[in-house]
Amino acid sequence: MSEARVRVTGRLVLGLIVIALGALFTLDNLGVLEAGDVLQWWPVTLIAYGLARMAGVLCQRRTALGVVFTLAGSWFLLHNLGYVRFGLGDLWPLVLVLLGVSMVSRAMNRTRDARAGEDLSSNLSAFALWSGTGRKVVAQDFRGGDVTAIMGGHDIDLRGAGIAGDAAVIDLFVVWGGVEIKVPPDWKVSCEALPIMGGVDDRSKAPAGEARGHLVLKGLIVMGGVEIKN
Repeated sequence: MSEARVRVTGRLVLGLIVIALGALFTLDNLGVLEAGDVLQWWPVTLIAYGLARMAGVLCQRRTALGVVFTLAGSWFLLHNLGYVRFGLGDLWPLVLVLLGVSMVSRAMNRTRDARAGEDLSSNLSAFALWSGTGRKVVAQDFRGGDVTAIMGGHDIDLRGAGIAGDAAVIDLFVVWGGVEIKVPPDWKVSCEALPIMGGVDDRSKAPAGEARGHLVLKGLIVMGGVEIKN
């Protein structure tokens, strides 16, 4: 008989957390221990989840997601123990720094491609800040590009495009925004983007025959959403 493997799901983790909190508050009411002294160690759960994600223990291996949870848990734990005196709210301007670095890097890469004589129509570059845009791509040698949506949205239509190489890669940076991508029915889609309090809804159907294009989505999605359909 084969041994069944326990699959870690969000419902399982939430259930274990609820059980632990119920037992903790019961012991606090009975005077056995102080709940506050135990609750300051709650970031250990984030660290454990992050390490499990990086190692692929009882869950699918996601190195980038594991690193984010491990670093966040370590930060909260050090802050609760008094080793870090400033909170995350004091570091919010770093978001602007990262955004600026991303924008400058993409602009420099696009300028470099133009100087090298590369056809920029084969590369998508879309930016939306407090606004919405609609883009239609018909290039038959589509290579990918970058899509940035900050409190805004994009409607990107790739149904008339073709992919000449092995794959086209779109780098996403979505913060409090949304992106809708329409793909041809003979394309397959792979999502490697990291969602943080956000999500990716892939409604595209698998090609009936051999895939004639491969679209890969990478990047970061923070409190936003991406939808793919054909």
